[in-house]
Amino acid sequence: MIMFIRKRKHTLMMTGLIASSILLISACSVVEQANQSLNYVSGATDYIEQVSNAGADLQELASSAVNNPEITTQIQEKIDLIQAEASEFSQLTAPAIGESIHENLVSYNTQLTEVVDNFENTIAEQGFTAENWEKTGIPELITNINNLKDPLSGLQGE
Repeated sequence: MIMFIRKRKHTLMMTGLIASSILLISACSVVEQANQSLNYVSGATDYIEQVSNAGADLQELASSAVNNPEITTQIQEKIDLIQAEASEFSQLTAPAIGESIHENLVSYNTQLTEVVDNFENTIAEQGFTAENWEKTGIPELITNINNLKDPLSGLQGE
């Protein structure tokens, strides 16, 4: 009888220990997922802000470049910034909860990278012209990217 009670106590203690371990591991997993979501939101928000600011600067420079060909160097610097930001963004891994937003951002990021590369080639071949700038579609793509900021910030609360 004493042996039975000891085995039963031992079994209950082991069951409690296993249950506690499972709860602890689950809690760690939830915390890890929350941290991953916050890191993603922060990184993606930084990307959107950097691209948005560079796009606004490009728009201003584009207006001035028509009358001042020396501004083309500044335009090239902004293009380089956008390319660097796009490359950095592509390294981010989206949490499961943000996959649809991430897919949209990746799509816009890919389009923006291609358009910026083409525009860079056009500048090298033809110089900067207002007509070439208007044909790029860069402002519209940056607006589309910027429009994902609100849904992205909504992930912080989830």
